Amino acid sequence: MVSRFRFSSVASRVCKVVALLLVSCCAQALSVQDDAGQRIVLAGPAVRIVSLSPHITDLLLALGARAQLVGVVDDHDHTGAYALSLTGLPVVADSGSINEERLLALKPDLVLVWQSGMAAQRVQRLRQLGLTVVLIEPKTLDGIADDVNLLGQLSGHAQAGAQQAASLHAELTGLRQRYAGGHRLRAFYEVWLQPLYTVQGGHLLSQALALCGADSIVPAGPVAAPLVNVEFVLAANPDVIAFGPGGQAESRAFWQRFPALGAVRAGHLLAVDSHALERPDADMIHATGRLCAQLAPWRRRD
Repeated sequence: MVSRFRFSSVASRVCKVVALLLVSCCAQALSVQDDAGQRIVLAGPAVRIVSLSPHITDLLLALGARAQLVGVVDDHDHTGAYALSLTGLPVVADSGSINEERLLALKPDLVLVWQSGMAAQRVQRLRQLGLTVVLIEPKTLDGIADDVNLLGQLSGHAQAGAQQAASLHAELTGLRQRYAGGHRLRAFYEVWLQPLYTVQGGHLLSQALALCGADSIVPAGPVAAPLVNVEFVLAANPDVIAFGPGGQAESRAFWQRFPALGAVRAGHLLAVDSHALERPDADMIHATGRLCAQLAPWRRRD
């Protein structure tokens, strides 16, 4: 039994080494542009990657890049006390801090950062430490697919990245064609009820709603999740009010206090897959299809 275990352990380590060698073998210089417009030049695909956002980690895992991931941000509900993430990878940061000593000890070729999820000063600090930082921040739904392609190139899984990106682009094209017609609705998305937060009109989630035929009542702006008051919503009188399933009983009870609202009169208070729709990864695109299906009956003219 012991000898089998040792053999299995050794075989596992050998497989990991072989995977890394396959990535680095015959590597050619790599020059790409990240979502902030900066040019990233590497001698070849990264062999040691740190991901400082859970959704970026998920994208890399889907590409088959687990062997290159040497550090991640903590993804537990209550962070700060874990050495390993839920995916079993070494934790180097949580939502509030980065363990610089642990991060530097890992000697990463690349540090991947979700731009909206990290202060500019902290990004600058990472660069001052001599780290190569890539900013991931898709500005459109198609940009999510483009980032999958980018991550594939950076991690040495270009073929998988190109294939997954093409599939996501095709999925979005199909959704646009399927839901192009029909009556357009006006929508309000509730991120948080008290205080009342939403997303600005150019946000990816607002783009998902628009693809499904529901235009946000909130204008585009520089603040991703602006604070609004109830009077704003009442004045705009949306046809649909959407929110996450976690607090839907409270949200329904709150909005039903305003029976003159079009969304309340029509019964268009909608619980959606907020977890997927608020993360800019492949699941967001899949969730957009489910959102469109939820809204489709309300867009028909009898």
